[in-house]
Amino acid sequence: MEIREEENPKFDLKMEEPQKYALLGKWNYFKNYFKKDDHQRAADLIEPFNLARKNAIHIAVRSDDPDLIRELLDMLPEDSDRRKALRMGTAHLNTLMHQVVFCENLDMVETLLNYEMEKKLKQPGDENLLELVNDIGETPVYQAAKHGRLRMLKRMSRYVDSMEPHLYRNSDFASNLHIAIIGLHFDVAMWLSKKEVIKKVASAYVEGINEKVEPDEKEGSENEKDGNFRLSCLQLLSRMPSVFRSSNAQAGIAHNLIYDCLPNKGYDDEEDEDNDDVSTRGKEDLESGKNKVKKSFSPSAVSSTIYYVICKHVAKEWDIVKEIWKKKQKNMQANEVADFLVSIDNSWRDTNHGDRPRTEVVLPVIQPTNVARTRKAFQERTSFNLTPVKSKDYTPLLLAASTGIIEIVEKIIDVHPDAVSHVQRNGQNVLHIAVKHRQKKIYKHLKKFKVLNGLGSHIASHDRTLLHQVARMDYYDGGNQPGVVFQLQDELHWFEGVKKIVPSHFQLFCNDDKLTARELFDLEHSEMLEEAQEWIKGTAQSCSAVSVLVATVVFAAAYTVPGGTNEHGVPNLINSPLFLFFTVMDVVGLATSLISVMMFLSILTSPFQMQEFHKSLPRKLTMGFTLLFISLTTTLLAFGSTILLIIRVENKKWSSSLLYSATFLPVTLFGLTQFPIVIAIKYRMKRLRKTLEKIIPNDIISLSKKPTHKRDYSKYL
Repeated sequence: MEIREEENPKFDLKMEEPQKYALLGKWNYFKNYFKKDDHQRAADLIEPFNLARKNAIHIAVRSDDPDLIRELLDMLPEDSDRRKALRMGTAHLNTLMHQVVFCENLDMVETLLNYEMEKKLKQPGDENLLELVNDIGETPVYQAAKHGRLRMLKRMSRYVDSMEPHLYRNSDFASNLHIAIIGLHFDVAMWLSKKEVIKKVASAYVEGINEKVEPDEKEGSENEKDGNFRLSCLQLLSRMPSVFRSSNAQAGIAHNLIYDCLPNKGYDDEEDEDNDDVSTRGKEDLESGKNKVKKSFSPSAVSSTIYYVICKHVAKEWDIVKEIWKKKQKNMQANEVADFLVSIDNSWRDTNHGDRPRTEVVLPVIQPTNVARTRKAFQERTSFNLTPVKSKDYTPLLLAASTGIIEIVEKIIDVHPDAVSHVQRNGQNVLHIAVKHRQKKIYKHLKKFKVLNGLGSHIASHDRTLLHQVARMDYYDGGNQPGVVFQLQDELHWFEGVKKIVPSHFQLFCNDDKLTARELFDLEHSEMLEEAQEWIKGTAQSCSAVSVLVATVVFAAAYTVPGGTNEHGVPNLINSPLFLFFTVMDVVGLATSLISVMMFLSILTSPFQMQEFHKSLPRKLTMGFTLLFISLTTTLLAFGSTILLIIRVENKKWSSSLLYSATFLPVTLFGLTQFPIVIAIKYRMKRLRKTLEKIIPNDIISLSKKPTHKRDYSKYL
């Protein structure tokens, strides 16, 4: 087959030699290659060097060596070539200054700017090197913010007259603050938040992007339907629960302990010598700077510095500590950015109170009960249809409530108390959103402000009360309960808990499908009920078989005592403390295993109706699991005591310790494998404690608690 060479190759094959030098970082060889045959090879400096159509000077920026860049520019024969080298772009039109963004040596910026000035290469009408854009309209300053290069961003900002030309890129008018938040570069976002023009950028979907893309904001336009940046910065942050501390709720005790012990100063924070120009500061800033210097020599500052150094040394040795520290740093930066964005956010003012006609009571429809037909009709009417929601319909408060970011909800309500009464276009408020997304942290937070009853009386679109929102499974993600039985119980608890704050006449209120909240709950959870029935039947059968097996073993062990008996049938080792321990463990194991069999059999004979999963069945299952765990544990302990009695190793401590460890190993492994069930048992114990608290008089409970001052937000409803 004939191979034809490309008519216009992207680079000359003779560049392969300097390409090898660049890959290996041998910059002296790289430079010397272009010194040979001065006129010929020097001209090759601005020819395509690789497939990305970068030239040799673009590649040399990797060296982080300003002197090398100056030498290569000086090799070019004409000033026109030098001007071209400074301004020409790659395949994506990234100029030499765009490449400098990724350098660690900040002096590279001054090197290019000073070189252009010294050689007088700038012609009338030429833009500043920092204002040249690539193929998607990004300036080098914008690109520095996009990639989280904070130190380079600060240095470049010194040489621009205004930050406004660098706030947006021309292709889609996405702001650099939006991009920094999406890229999780919160240190960059914090620095940008201090700029005067950034307030307009932060609420871009109101004043920035719509104004540039579609000035008249016609509803239903392409830009309204598409465009990831039709969100404000606070809305973006409200969709990022992982960057806030509240996302660590499921973290272990060790993780939280390390998190709390680490200093607030970030792992990567160092004294930044690249501050803004001192000449731009006011007298007040200079005075505050002097005060900071004085405080830096105080004993508390010295001790905190020592503690920081110790923690940093530990983090270098332990990667897990470093990861937790960086996560804490990210959380703190996100909190600071949220503080700024919340302070300027007014989206909650666009409320929809009174826009929809109110309906107080809708009587339930009386019709013959045909469960199969009703379920089929309901499924046909609620077929899945993905409908995009306009960004203005979900304000940052509602978005944060849907994702469970308690930090943003707290900040918004604290800074703007009246935001708690915000209602979106479909009639839902912050409580509706929190309830249907099962965000219990948000629910508990609103409960502190005494606003649940007021918010719970609102009726959303499709005539959905708050109870209808609980009944829906549209946004249910499975929860954090182990096993479908406990998940269904959690849903039933959630429904009953919300019912307490809803007006009593809403319990018979029908939605536009002519269903009450309870009927909707039963229909939506019918599949979960079937799964729970199958799961609990299989689990009860398996566990009852294990319980019977344990009961058989411990029953037989009671008549085969270790050490045997004498002619009168008295155990030979009856006076040994270990024999008494064996007897007690054997009796406890037999009793608990038999009771657990009774529990599992009672489960198998239950009717398995929906209401049975509220308390009865999960309680029996939890008790059965607990008793089975105790029976297995005591059986293993009885076995260990039997071994110690038979081989008589009381005087050999190392042998005793080894046998004890071997005895407890199966118990430990069983506990680890059943850890979700253990968590479920812990959860049930908490509920039992709350039940017992209801029995104790309120006066006694109030004496045991510290008085707290709660802010009352009910007046804002």
